Amino acid sequence: MTLLEYLKSEKETVPAFARRTGIAETTIRKITYGQRQPSLALAVVISEATRGWVLPADMVLDHEDAA
Repeated sequence: MTLLEYLKSEKETVPAFARRTGIAETTIRKITYGQRQPSLALAVVISEATRGWVLPADMVLDHEDAA
C-alpha cells in the first residue's frame, strides 16, 4: 500500500500525519506523491506510524527510466 492510499483510507491529511510522526510536512508530501524516496530509517518510522500498512519497500521509487 502506498502512503497516499493509506492516508486516503484513514482520512488523514498530510499535515496531520506529519505532526503525528514528527516528520516535516514537505518531506511527507514529497514521499506521498512519489517525489522523494525516504531513507531506510525514515521509511521504518513511516511504516510503524501506519501500523505496517505501508512497508519500507512500498516507498522505494522506480528509477528504471533514469539513465
